[in-house]
Amino acid sequence: MSCVTFLLVAILLLVSPAYSFHFNAHLHPDLLGSDNEFCREQLEHIIEGISNLDLWALKFIDSSSKPQSGILSGNTVDFGSFDECVGISASVPLLEENIKGKYCLANIHIEPDKPRKMEKDGILNFITSNRRRIEFTKNQTSKNTMIPDLLPSFALFRSAFCIPSACRSEDLERILNSTLLQFGKSIGLTIYNEVFEENCSVYTEISWNSSDITFLIMLGALVSLALAATVYEERFNVEGGGIFQVVVQSFSISNNWRNLTSCNTVMASLDGVRALSLFAVILNHVCLTNLILPYINKKDIFDASRRIEYLPYYLTGLSVDSFLLLGGALRTYNMLEKLERKKLTPALAVTIAFYATIFPLLGSGPTWFQDVGVQKEVCQENWPLNLLYVNNIIDPDRMCIVQTWYLGADMQLYLLAPVIVYPIWMWPSAGKYTIPVMLTLSSLLLAYIIFKTDTIVLFASTFEDNKLASYFKWIHYFTPSRLFSYLAGVTLGKILSNIKNGNAEKISKEVIYSGSILSSFALSAIVYAVFQYISPDYKYSLGQSILLGLLIKIVITFCIAWIIFVCETGNGGLVNRFLSCRPLQFISKLSFCMFLTHYIVINHLNGSTRQPEYFCFFRQSYVMIGHIVYTIFLSISLHLLVEAPSRELMNYIMIK
Repeated sequence: MSCVTFLLVAILLLVSPAYSFHFNAHLHPDLLGSDNEFCREQLEHIIEGISNLDLWALKFIDSSSKPQSGILSGNTVDFGSFDECVGISASVPLLEENIKGKYCLANIHIEPDKPRKMEKDGILNFITSNRRRIEFTKNQTSKNTMIPDLLPSFALFRSAFCIPSACRSEDLERILNSTLLQFGKSIGLTIYNEVFEENCSVYTEISWNSSDITFLIMLGALVSLALAATVYEERFNVEGGGIFQVVVQSFSISNNWRNLTSCNTVMASLDGVRALSLFAVILNHVCLTNLILPYINKKDIFDASRRIEYLPYYLTGLSVDSFLLLGGALRTYNMLEKLERKKLTPALAVTIAFYATIFPLLGSGPTWFQDVGVQKEVCQENWPLNLLYVNNIIDPDRMCIVQTWYLGADMQLYLLAPVIVYPIWMWPSAGKYTIPVMLTLSSLLLAYIIFKTDTIVLFASTFEDNKLASYFKWIHYFTPSRLFSYLAGVTLGKILSNIKNGNAEKISKEVIYSGSILSSFALSAIVYAVFQYISPDYKYSLGQSILLGLLIKIVITFCIAWIIFVCETGNGGLVNRFLSCRPLQFISKLSFCMFLTHYIVINHLNGSTRQPEYFCFFRQSYVMIGHIVYTIFLSISLHLLVEAPSRELMNYIMIK
């Protein structure tokens, strides 16, 4: 590869805007935009200020991107200095208003042309990890990508430009393209940029609309009620079953904290499985953002998929099935023991309201709109789909609070469960035949979905975007694709109920040991298969995808169910003691609130990111721990103020 060619490419990737402004203002002043005189006037004053070495004018250059190092390592994004740019405010004689900085993030596209087209194309493919032809997010805007954007971004070159606030995004785009197209043509490259207004930011005073104020008033009322109830309970030792006493105890922080930290001795192993599954879900979502965030060594992410220490990160995509398994098991167990009704929790409504109101006011950054602001628009538009639990099947590409697709799938399967459970309860002998048939049919349904949609069965960053988008729609979100795990949970719940009621035969130690050994070997085999599947060297085939999809569902679900079964029959030993420990029980009780709030931490961190980070195992583990700690604090607040009080009040109403 020609070093000269690469240097030309590297220089052109992030052309300094100061030179663009300077050359175009003096050589082609008409390119400043004849229809925007305010922009033209302010740019001329900036150029004059640069010539006079005025600090406020030099900040426009200083805060804008320059050609960065490490482009061959995947460092294709430079954010400049966001805060320096939006903090510019200069009073200039002859201008009625101050010149203020406007930060814009531009998408820069480079395509090789003759001469030496193949060599240049090879360099660009190397820089972008061979994803230039398979990413449609390289033309990334909030208008043509998934909401939120969960697809990898390796082929998108982005650069920051600081312009006066009087200029529009199309003014900057016109100025830059005049230079980039001309210069690129002279060396055999097609270079152009796109600048979208939603990727531009200016400093504005925080303004609260009626929705924001309403949410804050409601939040303040909840906090005040909780504090008052706590003080009253602690001072007067509230007792009795009247409505006043119930309200006080429901909102008392001390009472809710005691319940949160108490131990559960009934089916405690399920708490451990739920807590570990939640950690895996959070880890999975953090890993997804790694594929979108800028890193100075982003190409190492692909190399990491070949290293064994990163395997837990890539296996986290299998964790949701364990939630559905637990949901099916508990639903069946409770239905066979007593009638249980699904409780609609206000915690979901409060989280939606937070996204739709004040969340965008709590930070800023180069990609704040992309990570946070657009969520406000989507939640304001599609919040009814969440509360109706159909957000995973209606408009799934514009989903308010992306992780709540699971709540929709869980509710839909919850409503389906009585159709399955009641016949099993009424005709126990028939259940021995109907359950295996249902499990077989549900696995065949998954195979049919994979075949019909030609879809991958696991998220792997090496696949093209159209397959990844299809994976989210038809495998990850689509309820029928999750039916097998839920039915397996139904089967487990039936078995556990029979054991409790003495309707099951005692299982010998030999069967327990044999099942444990078999499940260990099966899990090891499937983990190895997944490790090969996520490798950049894997060649996709539909037949293998169908086979792997079925094996993953069957093996993972069987192994988790077997662990729970062994623990609940008193054969778990150290495994049962670990899964039943108090810290995991604590996390299990917080699991719903942590599930709702963990993306708040992720969105805020991503949207406020100012500079590319360095990717390595230690840093990723450190970030993961930080995400969990912040999520726990948020979820404790949501639990004590909303979830626990609403649950207690609903229980009281249901009893009455």
